[in-house]
Amino acid sequence: MMNRFGDIDASFKRLTPVYGFRSAKYAPIDNALEPIVSQIDALPHYIKTAKKYCHFPSEHGLTRDESAAIYIYTMEWGDTALYRVLNQALRSENRQALKIWFPYLRLFDEALHKLPTVKEVLWRGISLDIGKTFVRNQIVTWWSVNSCSSSVNVIKNFIGKEKNSTLFLIEAVNGKKVSGYTEFENEEEIVLPMGSQFRVKSDPLEQSNGSYLVHLIELDDDENEPSATATDNMLPTGTASHENSSFTPARGTDVALAPSVKWSLKGTTVAGGHGKGRELNQLDHPRGLYVHDDLTIYVADGDNQRIMAWPLGATQGQVVAGGNGCGNGLHQLHYPSDIIVDRSTDTLVICDWRNRRVVGWPRHGGKKGKILVDNIDCFGLTMDDHGFLYVTDFVRHEVRRFRSDADSQGTVVAGGNGIGNRNDQLNWPAHLFIDRDHSLYISDDYNHRVMKWVEGAKEGSVVAGGHGMGNEMNQLRYAKGVLIDNMGTVYVADWENHRVMRWPQGSTGGSVLVGGNGQGNGPKQFDGCGGLSFDNQGHLYVVDFGNHRVQRFSIL
Repeated sequence: MMNRFGDIDASFKRLTPVYGFRSAKYAPIDNALEPIVSQIDALPHYIKTAKKYCHFPSEHGLTRDESAAIYIYTMEWGDTALYRVLNQALRSENRQALKIWFPYLRLFDEALHKLPTVKEVLWRGISLDIGKTFVRNQIVTWWSVNSCSSSVNVIKNFIGKEKNSTLFLIEAVNGKKVSGYTEFENEEEIVLPMGSQFRVKSDPLEQSNGSYLVHLIELDDDENEPSATATDNMLPTGTASHENSSFTPARGTDVALAPSVKWSLKGTTVAGGHGKGRELNQLDHPRGLYVHDDLTIYVADGDNQRIMAWPLGATQGQVVAGGNGCGNGLHQLHYPSDIIVDRSTDTLVICDWRNRRVVGWPRHGGKKGKILVDNIDCFGLTMDDHGFLYVTDFVRHEVRRFRSDADSQGTVVAGGNGIGNRNDQLNWPAHLFIDRDHSLYISDDYNHRVMKWVEGAKEGSVVAGGHGMGNEMNQLRYAKGVLIDNMGTVYVADWENHRVMRWPQGSTGGSVLVGGNGQGNGPKQFDGCGGLSFDNQGHLYVVDFGNHRVQRFSIL
């Protein structure tokens, strides 16, 4: 069944933009729609209904006629519903025939102009397999009025369980929130203007039932992607573009991960897995990891005092840092716990845990490291798009940001208010993730929770766990690796529950993504799961501490 959210033009026609309607004479809704009466049976009756039930008085200053203009657009009465007839005309090559719609479009436009502008992730969907026709960086124009929802569940209800459907994830900057002014108030409707343009962010993601997820970024009037100031706090995770819109957060992915996306429940060993040992095909209690764009897996091989690099598919790894015994020489490491790659310098940045320092090593051919940060009880680290380094300090129960290797003290950006479980405190911060708007996510290990700390905030907020130690769906039992996707969903390694949990934004409980089958060494089990990482294809990597291996879970 056709609906506003699925009324999408898949033809990619090149049309002339609609001009002139803003110069039309402003008229009440009865007069504005008078030229359309011949096209829609019983239109005066529907106008009367809209004026009776529309949202008025309006807290946004809309007149009754303006509010009715929105209400009637959302009414559904069959093939001649106003939105269907209007959008068909907007997609027609006969632009002259649109002129009879100008008075209504003027009224509708005036109404939308008074409503709040929305900058957030929106959803649309259609029960057709048009997703495969989109390609990365393609520019798409939707000529009609575009009804979207801020709730993916609304769209999923319209699509149902149809195979070969297409779901659109839209990073919008010019949305108008009409929710509250529509016939169906629970649909959380946002309208994007007619003629909106989008860039396809990445190749569509094909899902297991033959459906596609298409990730679109709305362009501004100059056909540019939104600037940092235009898109601050747009996405649930704040993943809107900043100065570097192409930046992918460390350990993150650009793949659009809708709530319906699933991963294989069986892991494939991609590093280690040959028992505890120091051979090149072995690991000994690994802790953190990082997956490079070339799919090389870097592992902090803790008890072997080394960093290992495992090209995807390799049967053994190679030592790229340390491996010279336990010690504090610049050629040595002492229980390294975390690793990232500084893309700007192609340098390995290593948390040298027991040496209380952060060191940098050349990614290729390095014989020794360089101290970047000294005298810090570090366990986890990450880096933002400006090259600022964030490091946990589990003794001071804080996270510090360092601007360069000359910044010896750094700045406290989370915690630092003593050990505790208040929202301004941490208790053994472990792993970190930072998104594009510099919101910091911290696995607050001994508080059994994940905290989100917005840049500049004095305290954080709980986004996973926080209900005491346990194995219920709203609990964690020591939190380790943490990831955030484009929807603000939290993925956390639930250490002693031997599972990885997924917590949608704003939810009070999570669900088991992988693991959760008891402690063990099977392909569906972990023995203490630590660091996490996505790759650029959306596959999930998990450090399996007690099984001395890294497991890869393929996206389906």
